[in-house]
Amino acid sequence: MNDEQPVPQDRWLLAAVAVIAAEGVAGVAAGVAFVIASLVGHPHDQATAVVLGALLGIFGVALLALARALRRGRHWPRTPSYLAQFFGLIVAWYQRSTLLAVSIVLAVVCLAAVAALAQSSASRPSRS
Repeated sequence: MNDEQPVPQDRWLLAAVAVIAAEGVAGVAAGVAFVIASLVGHPHDQATAVVLGALLGIFGVALLALARALRRGRHWPRTPSYLAQFFGLIVAWYQRSTLLAVSIVLAVVCLAAVAALAQSSASRPSRS
């Protein structure tokens, strides 16, 4: 028997899940791209490029895990999800002079995730 109650999903929660999952997919894709580019190309420091790619991949997988937990109605991924958006906003701020278009897109996506998390039922603890 399944003791788990069906989780009522609202549109804000689904939006938060979609944005965080998209960030996770982008992180994994960027990590793979960095590793491939560092192995095929000639970066200034190949070891650093490979480590950066691995870290991006791990970060992407972690975001996908957060999105999955949010989708299942868990409440623990709220804080790590907000923290990931905070770090994304920091990256967007410090890269604004070198990668303006990427910084703008990253900031908009992070702010959309924060807004969706704040409006979703994921931001309200269960009263049962």
